[in-house]
Amino acid sequence: MARFANGTLIIKSEDIERVVAAQPENTSNARAYFKQTKLKNSTHIAASEIKREYGNVPVVVRGDTGVTPKHGLDVTDIVPMPVEIDDKISAVESDELERATGEGLNQIVDDYLGQHADMVRNTVNALCCQAHKGSIDYMMKTGSGFERYQVNYGTVKSVSFGKALASLTIGDAVKDLASLRKLCVDQGVGGQGEFIAAADVYAKYVDLLAAAKQTEAIKDGWLQLGPYKVLEDNDSYVDVAKNGSKTTKSICDAKEVVYRALSAGQKLCYLRLDDVVQKTAVPIYSFTEKGEGQRGVRLYTKSKPFPLVNVKGLSNGKYQ
Repeated sequence: MARFANGTLIIKSEDIERVVAAQPENTSNARAYFKQTKLKNSTHIAASEIKREYGNVPVVVRGDTGVTPKHGLDVTDIVPMPVEIDDKISAVESDELERATGEGLNQIVDDYLGQHADMVRNTVNALCCQAHKGSIDYMMKTGSGFERYQVNYGTVKSVSFGKALASLTIGDAVKDLASLRKLCVDQGVGGQGEFIAAADVYAKYVDLLAAAKQTEAIKDGWLQLGPYKVLEDNDSYVDVAKNGSKTTKSICDAKEVVYRALSAGQKLCYLRLDDVVQKTAVPIYSFTEKGEGQRGVRLYTKSKPFPLVNVKGLSNGKYQ
């Protein structure tokens, strides 16, 4: 339980766990791809470990003028960028904290930590979305504002289906999905897989199944098209450009379908933070310190997520 003493708010690990446990279910299809979550008690990932498992090493660039490290064996470590949230509890609110009972204190703390946990989750979902295309290019929230964060995992195979979405038939659609899966199988990644379809593509698939009187193949948020499971792209995140303009994005672009092999070694890693007293990796960590001039409380939340994908297990295609 959180406690307030001598003008300082003390947050414990169980406070963070309580808040995270109270979050609603994460329904992001992008995040759901990374069923394996791995805590790594290091601030970096050895390039040799990634190369051994995936055959290539991601290139990480931080900042608008970041330096791209050399490829291959010259790269020894991959250092992911942390999510950093810097918040302030005002002096007036601090007085409320001091007067609050244990239950009231928890409610105030939960409100702040809940907002932070949502920000971390939304950032993780966005990174998972972008990883489906083989790269990350995202404006990350840091303590000093925003910083461009780029990761290149390699090239994801893509094709143009060469036909208009409006004139699509069920037969065409099944062949197109088969061709996307084959791109991965030909690179040695077989087994089960599934597809994510943009809203307009998914709507067309639904119309085709309905016209063919196969409505039993239309489920809640997904459908069965021939032998293939197709999920509707339900992700949405806002990316901030260098000039401050905002763009809403998702996994798929318009008229696009993404294929993902389910056993391609993908995982979501959380690395140890390198500038806090917490010495083991955790998905999210919060701590406090007194505000300037002993007024108020600074509340910090940090996380270092890093989705790892095997680009050979991903492909995408687009209609006209």
